[in-house]
Amino acid sequence: MILIDIKNLHKEFVTDEIVTKVLHGIDLEIKSGEFVAIMGPSGSGKSTLMHILSFLDRPTSGDFKFKDHNVTEFDDIKLAHLRNSEVGFVFQQFNLLPRTSVFDNVKLPLTYSKKVLERKKSDLVDDAIKAVGLDHRKNNLSNQLSGGEKQRVAIARALVNDPDVIFADEPTGNLDSKSGAQVMEILEKLSERGKTIILVTHELYTAEYAERIIKLKDGVIVSDSKEHKRRKRGLKK
Repeated sequence: MILIDIKNLHKEFVTDEIVTKVLHGIDLEIKSGEFVAIMGPSGSGKSTLMHILSFLDRPTSGDFKFKDHNVTEFDDIKLAHLRNSEVGFVFQQFNLLPRTSVFDNVKLPLTYSKKVLERKKSDLVDDAIKAVGLDHRKNNLSNQLSGGEKQRVAIARALVNDPDVIFADEPTGNLDSKSGAQVMEILEKLSERGKTIILVTHELYTAEYAERIIKLKDGVIVSDSKEHKRRKRGLKK
């Protein structure tokens, strides 16, 4: 199933009567279950594209369909609902609540959820924490964790609502190579279980965990390679 379908998408920002054009006629399809990496130098438009795909921003023009629904016609309330129910986020800065337990950080997206019964929330949180291998740390406070553990908590939090797609924005940017590899292996396993992953990164080794690498330059797609997974498990280039 085609999850995301955008055609002739443009984005520009206007400040003090200065128009900055960022994206120029992007055409892109992402199928359910794909693991996609979006790469590009600073100013290429990769973060702007991710913000639009994840309903954090709107395109200036063009068509954007999510699960065959025209998202460009949605108001802010509908977009907020999509963010809360269909999307999970993993950020470079972790964005965890300070001095708050792992369990309560992961539970946060369920706090105002109406589709989950209160008695089932604890089970969902436990399952998400287990999925990232942090059962033994669920009662620890966020400030008692290493950087790699914090990012694994962020992944568990992104998972807890069972979203259709997980967006990971430079998830290894603040981690050492060993912790970064552990985080990417978790995302890889989630992809193998059928979860759609959209990763934004400037690191080629990180991108090579994906099945498909899209490269942007100056607001346009310059390559879209999806023949096969480049990184062989257990081997370094």
